[in-house]
Amino acid sequence: MVKIFFYFILALIVIISIYLSVFELLLHSFHSPLGSELKEPIFQEATWTYLLHQKYITLIDLDHYTLHERRHLLDVKNILETTYRLWIYSIALSILILFTTFRTIIKYIIRIGVILNILFILLSFNFLKSFDFFHSLFFKSNSWIFSKDSILIEYFPLIYFQEFFILFLLLTFILFSLLSVNWYLQTKNSPLFTVT
Repeated sequence: MVKIFFYFILALIVIISIYLSVFELLLHSFHSPLGSELKEPIFQEATWTYLLHQKYITLIDLDHYTLHERRHLLDVKNILETTYRLWIYSIALSILILFTTFRTIIKYIIRIGVILNILFILLSFNFLKSFDFFHSLFFKSNSWIFSKDSILIEYFPLIYFQEFFILFLLLTFILFSLLSVNWYLQTKNSPLFTVT
């Protein structure tokens, strides 16, 4: 039992690095809803530069935002920086884990990844409630709620986050599917859902 728990923890670390890798990929490549035209590309790009590369821009350069919006952007930036550091650490740990225990934990990675993706899919059925819950966990009392005429709402409408989440699910589903097929082909005589 201790052995299975140990493998579960190792698999969870690898899964976290997979999820964070997909998150970082999307974060750096998906900046507006699909098919939409950027309304103010210079300001939107400045916002992304601020969020992802603080060395090049400050909140002062984002003076077209209200103080409330700038505070939220600072909170988002802090979360993204923490997420980035966690991603780097989890990648390093995952490489070590995979080099030492790949054959043993791959089925745990697949099982847990599939279960988590199913949970994410279930959460997506009530996206707005999940979105609100997520924000209430990470942001101070309603500091993330803005009026409909807010520039942040214009730059980052709800559809952007919905599409981001759908792309996230799609990419992780593809990754776990490829892992499953690869593992199955390498161990044809071993059923995928048996615990050893």
